[in-house]
Amino acid sequence: MLEDFVKTAVRKQMKTEFPHLELPAAMYAKVTKRTELGEYYEYNLKILDEDKQVDDNFPEMPHVKSKQGYEVGDVVAVLMLYGKNSPYIVGEVV
Repeated sequence: MLEDFVKTAVRKQMKTEFPHLELPAAMYAKVTKRTELGEYYEYNLKILDEDKQVDDNFPEMPHVKSKQGYEVGDVVAVLMLYGKNSPYIVGEVV
């Protein structure tokens, strides 16, 4: 009984204080829009699941900047640094 109470308390604290820990730190994303802005590019990304299908749990993420050039339709790996919903493109998934 005490064990169940502790598990419930930990789950509740995780959801309220550390919700980003329930999501993977690295994910697939598909480039849906690309804009060249001088020294860097700005992308819109759609997060994909582990089978590389669109994950409707995430909205399309606009204004993701990178110095690397990717094409619309490319699948890239992204990291969500420090639990923020601001993806950082690591590179293209081959």
